[in-house]
Amino acid sequence: MNQNMKTQNVTEHLASNIVDKRSISKSFGSSAATYDKGAALQRSVGNHLLELIPPANTTLMDLGTGPGYFSSALSDRSDTLIGLDIAPKMLEFAAMRNPSLDVNWLCGDAEHLPLASQSIDTIYSSLMLQWVHNLGNALQEAARVLKPGGKLCFSTLLNGTLHELACAWRFVDNEQHINSFLTREQIEQAIGQSGLDVELIECKPHYLYYDNVIGLMRDLKAIGANQTANKQSGLMGRSTLAKLEKGYAPFRTEQGLTTTYQVAYCVLTKSENND
Repeated sequence: MNQNMKTQNVTEHLASNIVDKRSISKSFGSSAATYDKGAALQRSVGNHLLELIPPANTTLMDLGTGPGYFSSALSDRSDTLIGLDIAPKMLEFAAMRNPSLDVNWLCGDAEHLPLASQSIDTIYSSLMLQWVHNLGNALQEAARVLKPGGKLCFSTLLNGTLHELACAWRFVDNEQHINSFLTREQIEQAIGQSGLDVELIECKPHYLYYDNVIGLMRDLKAIGANQTANKQSGLMGRSTLAKLEKGYAPFRTEQGLTTTYQVAYCVLTKSENND
């Protein structure tokens, strides 16, 4: 398969699973105050990603800063911190959460960064890039704003995430209720389009456990991650919930209902002679 065909396949996959960015901004913005309640995965993944970024940075950007949970730790690693998010309400909450930090809060889109070229030393982005329309575009924008020698450290979800919930939904109907995520190969293709050099790609599963399905659904809603290509509106009825519980039963362990998140950790570097 030639490179043009590979690029076309990635683009077609993304185009078939687009969620309107205004809906994403509204969904995550409305969840700002409740985000931490359902964010066990985000905290675990974000803390691991922190270990991969350089210890000291002149200018560091938190791309998809969300409620600002990691702002303090990132501030300790930088002279200048930029917290960027597409949801204005998230930025308001992050600022209120970190009143003593000197952070440049900025509303913007990862695919159209409102920043000058070669202005950032390091970009940290945890569990946000799975929401962009085109990962290749977002990585190219990151490459543009990075200084030569700068690093992009990001985590994102891979295909196979929430596969247990997807199986459970098949007991209800044949609609797509779970967002589609890229494969490792598709992420590598997008990285190849960016011009950034790969320092690390690490893929590993994270597991969460729930007493029942409604607990999982509440967590997904709490973090604003309940946007799908065929999202149903309204409250879930008892009949639907009972079918979901039945469909999820094969995935129950002693710890509870298993929920799998497949996560990719990537560290990319902009070449010193890439200007």
